[in-house]
Amino acid sequence: MVASLENRTFQLNDNDLNNNNVKNLSSLLFHFTTILFLGLNSSCSWASERKTNNENYFLVGCTPGDDLIKSQLGIQLVTKIDFIRWDLRFDKSNAFVLNIKFGENQPNTLGFVSGGQSKDFKGTYTISKNSNNEVYHLKAEQLKITLVKLNENLFHLLTEENKLMVGNGGWSYTLNNKNPTKVISNLPSLTALNNPINEKVIHVIYDGRTPCQEFATEHQMDVSEACFKLKWKLTLNRDSITFNPTTYSIRKVVDGIARDITGTWTIIKGTKSNPDVIIYQLDPDKPNQTVSLFVGDENVLFFLHKDKNLFVGNDNFSFTLNKR
Repeated sequence: MVASLENRTFQLNDNDLNNNNVKNLSSLLFHFTTILFLGLNSSCSWASERKTNNENYFLVGCTPGDDLIKSQLGIQLVTKIDFIRWDLRFDKSNAFVLNIKFGENQPNTLGFVSGGQSKDFKGTYTISKNSNNEVYHLKAEQLKITLVKLNENLFHLLTEENKLMVGNGGWSYTLNNKNPTKVISNLPSLTALNNPINEKVIHVIYDGRTPCQEFATEHQMDVSEACFKLKWKLTLNRDSITFNPTTYSIRKVVDGIARDITGTWTIIKGTKSNPDVIIYQLDPDKPNQTVSLFVGDENVLFFLHKDKNLFVGNDNFSFTLNKR
């Protein structure tokens, strides 16, 4: 059709150009434009579909197995659970699939005694807004759970009162994107209802376990290639009269060896992108060892990279500390 159009164009001149020729040429141009438009529109639709598919979430992680999460997952409260391993997939069609394994921890391993137990769920989810954060409500037979989206890489389970669920020294209630995006996201606003700046306590302790290698590399820590977790105990101290931040101490267990760090800490209120954010900055007077923690609320802290982006965990541990 393009060749025919070219030939007809070359044959036209001032003497034989008439109304019929103009009509024929206009018709050819119309058909050519229509075919070109349909082809481009089909390509755009395919690209849009691919983009949507790429946005599906695949979340992994391990959480504690306390009574609250048992009830949300339809597990009998008498069941002995040390931790739960999550495999959660949901897409833009409002459908999700959740596979969990749970049981007693096999000592010195990442597995369960006798292989543990498992449950599978299929259901639908809805999304609501909570202080400008997206909240995902998942429902299926014997299941009703709610998660707040911290960013494209991190989700955290919520209580029925929409508060962050508090983990323990072994596991947290943060789930991690198995294929994390490298796009830096703004920190969410989570502290509006529970502002920890005004806490009237002298000592607060947080603990937890995080992945090892990524944090060690960024903070120039000497660890073995076999190091896969860091065990943390953070104590924050405040002045007994003003309750302003004073000193802190961190005990890290690395490769089975305890390492103690002390220093001073400050509270940073607001960032350029979010004036409501609260960050705890721990300064041991060694720039490469300064640690920054994003405050979810008075009970839950999240580790930050040096560029103030949230660390993303893996299927075993998250970069989250829980108040004792």
